[in-house]
Amino acid sequence: MNRSLNVSLIFILLHIFSSAYAHQQVAVENAWVRSAPPGADVLAAYMVLKNESEETRVLSRVSSSRFESVEIHKTEMHEGMMRMIPQDSLPIPAGGSVTLGPGGFHLMLIGPKSAPKEGEEVELLLKFSNGHSQRIKAPVQADKDRGKSTGIISPTSLFCLQEIWTGSLHRRIQCLRLLVIHKRCG
Repeated sequence: MNRSLNVSLIFILLHIFSSAYAHQQVAVENAWVRSAPPGADVLAAYMVLKNESEETRVLSRVSSSRFESVEIHKTEMHEGMMRMIPQDSLPIPAGGSVTLGPGGFHLMLIGPKSAPKEGEEVELLLKFSNGHSQRIKAPVQADKDRGKSTGIISPTSLFCLQEIWTGSLHRRIQCLRLLVIHKRCG
């Protein structure tokens, strides 16, 4: 009888600790990576991060074995120009969510070691300021809005045009490549 009580107590404690641990995690939904043609130096990843805990969680770093680096970026209007601005971190409010999507927050996947193809998955390691890490897989897929003309220059094109005008030679070359790829893909 004493043994069955100990086993029951262990199961109860495991349930309590696993529930507490689950609430510390950030749920990731609808993760995907925008496909790009061969030779693309930069890709983008999107998702929804949901924080069900009672404390703000902060995404502090992202990495992937398939890319040289991954940066958190935000696209915003700055002095009349759309710019992609690197972010040191991304806070996810307690009980709230943050959407990473085209034209807003997103992950820049820089320097692919091998070009991911549509239908494949990219593994990303999300690191949070509280020490928690979370591995996710994001399928590579075409942008649902690609090819639709809005009559407005895309944020990517605006950013690149500005970098071509003001950036370093290296950034100018990268942006010219990105504009060519962007034009080919719609």
